[in-house]
Amino acid sequence: MLDLNDLRLFVRIVENKGIVRASKALQLPKSTISRRLAGLEEHLKARLIVRSGDEFSLTSAGEEVYRAARDVVGAAQRAEDLLLGGREDIGGRVSIQSATLFSDVIGELVAAELAEFASLSFALELSAREPEMLLDRIDLYLLAHHWQLRDTSLIQRRICRNPQVLVAAPGFKAPSSPQALPNDRLLIFDNDPNARLWRLEHFDGSSHDLGAIPRLISTDARLLVQMAEAGAGIALVPEYAARQSLYAGSLVLTVPGWIGPAVTISLLSPSRRLMNRTLRREADRLADQVKHAVLLGDRQVPDSEHRVPTKAPGHFIPLSHSVPSQGSRITQAGLADALDTTLAESELAMTPFSKAFGIAALTAVATLPLPAIAQDETGPLVLYTNDFEGVITDRFEADTGRQIDVVQMSGGEILARIAAEASNPQWDVLIYNGSYVFQSLDQQGQLMQNVEPDNIGNLNKIGLAQLPENRSWFPIGQAASCVMLYRTDLVDTPPARYADLADARFNGQFGMADPAVAAPAYPCVAEFFHELGQEGAEALFTSFFDNGMRVFRTNGPVGQAIAAGDLSVAMITSQVAYSLKAAGETPVEIVWPEDGAPGVVRGVGIQARTARPEAAKAFVQWLLVPETQTYLANAVAADGLFEPTVTGAARRADGPPEGMIYRVAPNDFAVENEAAIKTWFADRAVQ
Repeated sequence: MLDLNDLRLFVRIVENKGIVRASKALQLPKSTISRRLAGLEEHLKARLIVRSGDEFSLTSAGEEVYRAARDVVGAAQRAEDLLLGGREDIGGRVSIQSATLFSDVIGELVAAELAEFASLSFALELSAREPEMLLDRIDLYLLAHHWQLRDTSLIQRRICRNPQVLVAAPGFKAPSSPQALPNDRLLIFDNDPNARLWRLEHFDGSSHDLGAIPRLISTDARLLVQMAEAGAGIALVPEYAARQSLYAGSLVLTVPGWIGPAVTISLLSPSRRLMNRTLRREADRLADQVKHAVLLGDRQVPDSEHRVPTKAPGHFIPLSHSVPSQGSRITQAGLADALDTTLAESELAMTPFSKAFGIAALTAVATLPLPAIAQDETGPLVLYTNDFEGVITDRFEADTGRQIDVVQMSGGEILARIAAEASNPQWDVLIYNGSYVFQSLDQQGQLMQNVEPDNIGNLNKIGLAQLPENRSWFPIGQAASCVMLYRTDLVDTPPARYADLADARFNGQFGMADPAVAAPAYPCVAEFFHELGQEGAEALFTSFFDNGMRVFRTNGPVGQAIAAGDLSVAMITSQVAYSLKAAGETPVEIVWPEDGAPGVVRGVGIQARTARPEAAKAFVQWLLVPETQTYLANAVAADGLFEPTVTGAARRADGPPEGMIYRVAPNDFAVENEAAIKTWFADRAVQ
């Protein structure tokens, strides 16, 4: 019988991308890890990892074992938590590295925890230092930054954001405009000592690029505040850092109405699966307390000061304020006045200020409710997606004035997470590249039905053809789930039909993504089963496997194998194929059979029990705007190569030619046969 500890060790090897890194992370000798891995491979009679110098990769069997081991280890952890959760003591040592900005919050949290748990201890470091790969022994990093963080294997949780303000001592002669700021008296919050440019934005939408050689640049916001209080100059710092000094009157706002780059507060931690109960508790408590401190603080604004009348979404709610003199003492209610705030709640018109500031920052300054989301639970909308990494957050928040947290995973990981959260969903909206998934979720009662976006009339022929009658999800793009891509320098006679891939000249030289993991890969396989029938499709793929077809986890590695010359032909999504061709670095051509290619429809749906229905509907409407689809098409190299589902959206010129035929298996068929098809494919792949 398999040893669970060996499976746990194998999971850690994969997640640390190799034995050397796993050895450092686990503080175990490399020889021990190698010996345990060899024992596991011997027991399973299969090679799991390809070892070649510093290179690390999983074999097909290794990928299968990893998926199974990850589930088994996760289930064991959940069982342990369930059985021991009521008895397990909170204890041990938790190491935290935090920006000095949050020293007060950290102090209060640690004091409370030490008083409650006798066996708990902490190691604290106050600095803005980012994690160093494989060298640190820190459990949690709390960072405040408006710059890009270094790559790390840790999970980044965005807690909230906070605007930067310009502040100075009351006696300091302050300018009336950003153009008049004294460059030689600036104190700037930044991590780049050579930085010379910062974008300032006004609430009316205007902006100013502040070019200067600051007197002081530091990542210590508290130090900058102290320098400003001492009269050293004008500080550009997070509002939270200056808040107490503004209350006390030891600092005043300068050039009211102007703010600097928004600061993101992030918590870096291991994956929750790799944290024990104590660490999970401290991570959650730390995030909650910091979020409360930044967004709300201890002082509550009297409701009479800022009562906003309830109006339907789309109305413009102006809040006019007078600006106090710069020498006056300021209250939290007056802080919004001093910033000369005007809130516009509009579906599509937001100023550049809102893009930089964000609704979390507005709440931090004025704690004002937004009328359009009066029915919604507080907090950001949570999106699960397997596409458009890194391009949705800022644009959606700028266009709608609503916060969103984007959780990106592979298609298989998303489905596993949704299934695990079935009794307590953590997502509000889902973008998925595979319409059959929405059909399945709808049948499970996990999608909100009868949603009627105000702009549903924007859907074009492609969109209307895929739109379900019960309006449980909405098509937002279409692509080919698998065209044929080949290297022109390695293939003399390219395949013309998919069946040609069984030819001996492609033996061991072609591959595709795993339909159990890659979202677009299952629609590809499902369409063959729909078109050819079970017997015909099984015969086709059996001929592929017999000819040495290689199966990769997702389409990205398939494209990388083509680019590296490890494959000469691939069945691959049109998005990856055309992006590789457009890049011009690899000599490739694309074969699109005359009778068409299997298609995949990308969609968006709302979680049935979402606590943020208004924000979720606003997100769907945002995706059905032509300008949004045009933006998404141009924002991401591969994901943007899709056929728009909205009239007026511009399709990419470097994508499939207009008029290509997409064959999409009916969603009913794909859902009904999913388990059987994936099981057959997996069984055949490991033979």
